Amino acid sequence: MVVTPVFSSVFLLLFFVFVALAPLAKAQQLHQYPGGIPEEAKADESVMRNQRVLGTKIERSLRWNSRSATAKQICARNRHGAEWSGLLNRADKFIEELNQEMDGGGGHVTFYDSALNRPVFEVTKRPLSQFLEESVKHGWPSFRAEDVVWENVRILDDGEVVTRDGLHLGHNIPDEKGPRFCINLVCVSGFAPER
Repeated sequence: MVVTPVFSSVFLLLFFVFVALAPLAKAQQLHQYPGGIPEEAKADESVMRNQRVLGTKIERSLRWNSRSATAKQICARNRHGAEWSGLLNRADKFIEELNQEMDGGGGHVTFYDSALNRPVFEVTKRPLSQFLEESVKHGWPSFRAEDVVWENVRILDDGEVVTRDGLHLGHNIPDEKGPRFCINLVCVSGFAPER
């Protein structure tokens, strides 16, 4: 076999492309479940059939003094919009509770949906300070795959994040670390159900 300069150039080019893409392929593997989205959490549009009905279940009193009228509008009558960026920064009770947890509490917090009060996110596997820093930076509560209570959360094909019953929560906006669930605070301001 005769090796021509063109063959050598193509071989070298393919070799460098492979070397350059290998870390990217490895990074994508790392973002599959448990760091990614499990197959059973993926859903289609049919899950949204009860969205407006869920709005009637949103209580007048929500956690962190979130407004129920805003929750009804954002979570039960909306599919694409969001609450104002940085609303969580102005939610004094939210910041206060997180600071108390970091300073002397258990260092974790559970978020319940605003209609049925089911747990949807639990920040327990990573530092609460990391969650708060990332959330403040992005302007909305920013959850990672390890924070999701998958039995109660579904992801639609377009990245919309909803409860298994069809309440809108927010969107999956991935970054270099993998899935990042950008969630409306008013949609996860339910109280823990009484036992």
